[in-house]
Amino acid sequence: MISAGIERAARAGVSERVAFVEADVSEMPREIVEGQFDVVLCHNLVQYVDDTVATLAAVLAPLRAGGIFSVMAINQHSAPLALAVRELDLGAALAALGTDQARTATFGTGITLHTAEGIGAALSGLGGTVLAHYGIRSFCDYITDDDRKHDPDFFAELEKLELAVTNRFPYPHTARMFQLVGRV
Repeated sequence: MISAGIERAARAGVSERVAFVEADVSEMPREIVEGQFDVVLCHNLVQYVDDTVATLAAVLAPLRAGGIFSVMAINQHSAPLALAVRELDLGAALAALGTDQARTATFGTGITLHTAEGIGAALSGLGGTVLAHYGIRSFCDYITDDDRKHDPDFFAELEKLELAVTNRFPYPHTARMFQLVGRV
């Protein structure tokens, strides 16, 4: 993802204004100082850490006053729906209602699922203000015919539908992922 970001920054002519840092969020490199950046992205990280609040504090620290943050994570509310619809495992879906723990097939590891409400409260406690809550993959992850998603016409329609509901209630609450955008 960092390589893709570097390439996109170069194509957009903003390479000199963009920094990509690969680091352990709990041990930020010395060159990352408080109040240094206008925008910080924390995408697909919080579900993998033990101390969510400390991680979010580390993520927000490099932002200037008025800086923008974006936090994305797997949506805890989507777990039972995904298990029931995609896996047809109603027992697992029922069990998912009572836990924030799951396993990811991508990395074969345990994760902690979060809600936008919970992460939003943590961000507020750290001085952040959530300005928008978006849902990502509101339909795509629940369509079981994965081959159909490779059809360009079907995918174009799916993309239109996804974009139409990204911030339309109730879809952000059931989307497979949530995104919170805000300021410090």
